[in-house]
Amino acid sequence: MNDLITLLPLITVFVIFYALLYIPQRRRNKKHKNFISELKIGDNVVTDSGIHGRVTAVNANDVSLVLKKGEIIINKSNIHPKS
Repeated sequence: MNDLITLLPLITVFVIFYALLYIPQRRRNKKHKNFISELKIGDNVVTDSGIHGRVTAVNANDVSLVLKKGEIIINKSNIHPKS
């Protein structure tokens, strides 16, 4: 019983870290996967590096974006919705 009482603060800290860090990150990942799965031609997006563009083609793993001066192909996982 005494050993359990000494471990109680450590267990409490782990529960707090789980609640504050892991759960919100899991929600963000789920929201991002949902956005990627619903990506369609004409959507305005921003890449991880800050490039703004409009989707012109969607493939299994990558997306074509049209920019002011050209077109690029980028992985789907590097795209976020334009705010």
